[in-house]
Amino acid sequence: MGSARDYLCESCGHEAKWVTADFDYGFSGDVTTPAVCPEHGVQQADTGLKAWDEGWKGRQRDSYPCPECHQDRPLRDRATCPKCGQPKMVVDPAGAMTCWD
Repeated sequence: MGSARDYLCESCGHEAKWVTADFDYGFSGDVTTPAVCPEHGVQQADTGLKAWDEGWKGRQRDSYPCPECHQDRPLRDRATCPKCGQPKMVVDPAGAMTCWD
């Protein structure tokens, strides 16, 4: 099951759609997570972890490579705006939420 939500920064008005807010995996078992790249924005970073591997949660890191520039980038903090850096990101009450299997 996957989902996407619209987010809004209460400080600068930046709008973003994020597919997940934390570590996530689909039917293939590839574990992904959002990482914030100053150059490419919020990206779905491939962690190299597989959901069926025993103890994968114990091998999570605080940063993963951006799929565009391959530089290690910090995981997205749900509250911090990737544009202005203020802790003002909230789910957009007028935004959309999409779910799929």
